[in-house]
Amino acid sequence: MLLTRLARPVTLPPMATLTDVLQGVMTADPSGGWLQRVYQQLEGVHWGALRNPGTITSGPDTRTVELVDGPMTLPCVIETDTLMVAFEDARDGALPTGTAADPRRHHVSRAIEALRTLAQARARAQGLETDPLFGIIVVGGDDVPEPHRTTILEGLPHIEREQAEDLYANYWGRIGAEALLPFLPSSAATAISRHATTRK
Repeated sequence: MLLTRLARPVTLPPMATLTDVLQGVMTADPSGGWLQRVYQQLEGVHWGALRNPGTITSGPDTRTVELVDGPMTLPCVIETDTLMVAFEDARDGALPTGTAADPRRHHVSRAIEALRTLAQARARAQGLETDPLFGIIVVGGDDVPEPHRTTILEGLPHIEREQAEDLYANYWGRIGAEALLPFLPSSAATAISRHATTRK
C-alpha cells in the first residue's frame, strides 16, 4: 500500500518515546487519517474502527485506572468521537506477565480491562447506553513475541469466560514502529529510526 509522506515539519528527540512518536504523527496529520491507515495493517482490528474511525478529540494522554490488583497506567490513549484506542510500547522488549497478586496477569490483559473502564466512564459521562468501541494496539518488532489468545484470557481470571472472550476481541494486534514512519516528515522519521537502532 502506497503511503504519502506528510510535509508539515515535526522534530522529535533522538530517543523518542511512543508518546512523542504519536504526538508527532498527530501534529503532522491532525485530521487523523493516519489512524485508519494503521488499522488497515491490523488483522484483529474491529470492523467498526475501519468503517468509522472518527475524528480525534484528545490524546495521546496518559491515563491511570484502579483495577482489582492495583493501578494500571496506559501511556498513550487516543480518543476519537467514535472510539478509544491505547498504544502499548513493546519496542524495547516483550510486555510483562505477572503481578504480585497473580503471576498469570499479562500486561495486555490489564490494559484491555483498564481501557474498558475508561470506555464505560466515557459512556456514563455522555449519557450513552452502550460503551464506545475500544482497542489495544502493541507497538513492537517481530522479535517481540505477540501475546497469545490463551495468555490474555488467563490474565482475566476474575472475569466470566464469555465476557473475557469478548474482552479479548479488544486486542487489535501488533504493529512495528516502522509502520508509523510513513506518516511523519523525514526529520521526525529519522529520529524514530535512530531510536530503533540505538535501543539495543
